[in-house]
Order: sequence, then C-alpha cells, then structure tokens
Amino acid sequence: MSYRAVAQRFRDCIAQNDYEAAWALLSKELQVSSTSESIKNAVTTMTAYATGSIQEAQVMDDFTLEDWPGKQPNDLAVVYVALNGDSFSEAVNLTLVQQGEEALIRHLEWGRP
Repeated sequence: MSYRAVAQRFRDCIAQNDYEAAWALLSKELQVSSTSESIKNAVTTMTAYATGSIQEAQVMDDFTLEDWPGKQPNDLAVVYVALNGDSFSEAVNLTLVQQGEEALIRHLEWGRP
C-alpha cells in the first residue's frame, strides 16, 4: 500500500470508530507504545468539547510533505488528515515510514496545529 493509501485507510478507520484496524496501520515501534484504546482516547479527548461524531475525514493533499526538517531515514511523508463534525474541526498529522514492503504510521500528532 502506498503512504497515501495508508493515510486514507487510517482516516476511514477513525471515522468509522474502528480503532483496532487503525492500530494495525502503526509501525511496530508505535504499536508497542500505543493501543487501539489509546487511539480512541486521543480522538475522544480531542473532540470532547463538541457534540456529535466525525462526519467527514479527509486527507489534505495540499498539506502533505515529502521533505521536511527532521525527516528520518525511511520516512515517506507527513500527511494532514482533517476530522470534521457538526460542531468541530480537528486533525491528526501522520508521519509515514517505509518498513520492509509496507508503508506504516511512525508518529501521530493529534489536534490542529
């Protein structure tokens, strides 16, 4: 799967509250320090001020970076994913890395910058 496809799959998992599937897209290193429950908690905490659930999740191509300060070996891209509901607009930044044959998520940064 390309890094964009992984970002789109993560976006869909979050929008559908499928946190187990979202967790499966993380790198092995990030899986050690994260759980599906911690992903759910991050989303819940980030949107606690609002009512309702995520209505739209979108990979923002204009905010995708393939070169940035701090890029590590095997990093592919940083992808901004917008998460919107009736009363909120939030986001998650995904740093994607190539691990063997797979593109996986190396780092998650929750919330709008």
